[in-house]
Amino acid sequence: MLRTAFAAALLALVLSACGAAPASQESKFSNGDQQAVAKLVDDLASAGQKGDANKICTQILAKQLVNELKSAGGDCVTEMNRAITDATDYDLQVDDVKVTGTTATAKVRQGTSKKVATFAFVKEKGGWRASALGS
Repeated sequence: MLRTAFAAALLALVLSACGAAPASQESKFSNGDQQAVAKLVDDLASAGQKGDANKICTQILAKQLVNELKSAGGDCVTEMNRAITDATDYDLQVDDVKVTGTTATAKVRQGTSKKVATFAFVKEKGGWRASALGS
């Protein structure tokens, strides 16, 4: 339960300091998986900006992260709506992506900040999903 609360709080922090990344951000990466991970980060920022908690829960977050929210007695859409409501900016910049088989990590900078967080991803449902948003 503590981990789930942390995940929700972390997502709120990420969304509160992030924004719509440049549409061509994924083009700076050399392979398809790296580009797909960078695009997923863009999609997270865009969905947050649009207030689309359902998209975040169904198309961006990994099933394991969504299940953690459920096991803590909440539901993903409600928690994401709270995070979106608390957000003031939606800029996420992907600085680096490393892919190893069915897992990946991305170094993500929040806006013009020099602070970098590591996001984790897993391949599921035929694409990449976020399994952790910052470490």
